[in-house]
Amino acid sequence: MSILTEMVEKKAGDKVGPGKYICLDCGYEEVLDKSEQDLRKCPKCACEQYQCFPMTHIRPDIKTPEDARNPPKR
Repeated sequence: MSILTEMVEKKAGDKVGPGKYICLDCGYEEVLDKSEQDLRKCPKCACEQYQCFPMTHIRPDIKTPEDARNPPKR
């Protein structure tokens, strides 16, 4: 399991899953709730680099937005 302090970067055009993506230039937060979405350029500054916090970094058994809303019992 990854640790939240570990720097994981994604760029515009990458196919990404559910999670929070933070623009490295301006700090804009993009929250995606579907799998296999294309990460777009930052709408505020057009930066193409994001630091990401996918749901799977928090708990390995969280794989979908529905899992996040109703976490599986451990």
